[in-house]
Amino acid sequence: MSDKQKLSTATQVAIYSVVLVVFILCVSALFVYGVSENVFIRNYSAEMRRIFMDSPMGKGYRFGMGRMSIGRGTTEFYVRVDNTVVQNPTELASVPDVDGYVRTRLEGSSYLLYGFWNGDEKVILGARMDDLDFFLESLSTTLLLSLFVGIVLSVIGGFLLGSRVSKPLKETSRLLKEITLDDLSRRLESDPKTSELAEMKEDLNRALDRIQDGYSRQEQFSSDIAHEIRSPLTAILGFSRLIQRWGSQDPEVVKEAADSIYDTAAKMMTITESLLFLSRPSMEIQVTSFNLRELIHELILGTPSFQSVELKVDVPNIEVETDKVLLKIVLKVLVENAVKFGGDHPIEITFSDGALNVRDYGKGINEDELDKVFDRFYRSDTSRGGEGHGLGLSIASKICKVLRLSINAENCKDGGAVFRVEGLR
Repeated sequence: MSDKQKLSTATQVAIYSVVLVVFILCVSALFVYGVSENVFIRNYSAEMRRIFMDSPMGKGYRFGMGRMSIGRGTTEFYVRVDNTVVQNPTELASVPDVDGYVRTRLEGSSYLLYGFWNGDEKVILGARMDDLDFFLESLSTTLLLSLFVGIVLSVIGGFLLGSRVSKPLKETSRLLKEITLDDLSRRLESDPKTSELAEMKEDLNRALDRIQDGYSRQEQFSSDIAHEIRSPLTAILGFSRLIQRWGSQDPEVVKEAADSIYDTAAKMMTITESLLFLSRPSMEIQVTSFNLRELIHELILGTPSFQSVELKVDVPNIEVETDKVLLKIVLKVLVENAVKFGGDHPIEITFSDGALNVRDYGKGINEDELDKVFDRFYRSDTSRGGEGHGLGLSIASKICKVLRLSINAENCKDGGAVFRVEGLR
């Protein structure tokens, strides 16, 4: 079935409700019909037996010539005792031998036969069931009329219910079609009256949040690339022209320009990798238990630029549980930042009260900039003379957020600044 041929939600709900109602009504009608017939026959059979047992024949009084008087009000019954027909008001030619009550047709009419043993005698009672036939016909008519009315009501109710169910779905579809890249901030309003639809709308809103977040990261990445790559490309272009103009005359110019191009390209590579890292929608975390002091020593020994710096490590031999690789990146960023702005003073790495501290003794951070140092591309006034692209602390902040750690910076009273990672355990 093509999209144009697909049934609407209201139509489908109506069809399902009609089928369900028809099934329930049919089963109920058959049940009522069967139970009513069975109850009527059982009661009528019991009444015939009671009347017979209260008669002289049932009490054992016999009369000559095989005839007897059953009693007042029983002349309409067919009575046969053993093989002797005692009473046959409708002049039936043949009556079958039965046990229990049986409804059958004899000579074109409906009869109820009831066979039982009265002592050592087999008794067959019979009665025409015109009243039962009339009752069952009336019951059938009533049930069929009820079935028809039920179908009509279920069709109407199904369409009304389907329209009510499909209305919020249509509104949701309409709003989703109106959401464009120019405006990803629109969200669906929850309807507390219908918990399932409210849950669906909340799930859609969360999906829209993720889409908006991903698009924002992509947009931010494109903007950052355009902003940060322009200056290095301009420098590379300038050095290339310098080589073109003076390269053939002065080999020293070629070497200096090539070195500058290499350094600039390396910085571009670092910026690009940092931006790609920050634009990731998520990071895989592998939580392991490791020694924090050993991790710090691994970082120091594995980073050549730290060999010429005085690093004072006062971290106990404790085990922490987190992602070792990501925590190592955070620690490297913080130490590099401290080395960059700490001057010739030593760098201290300490651990206390569940917090890992990296302190320098440089100029510190302006008070009005403490809450901005973790923003991407932010460079404080104290760092204008230094190198860097302003992405390292942003990366550290994002990693800490993923690891459910907190990171903050503050100035020290006796000079310098300390960066603190809290929540390690």
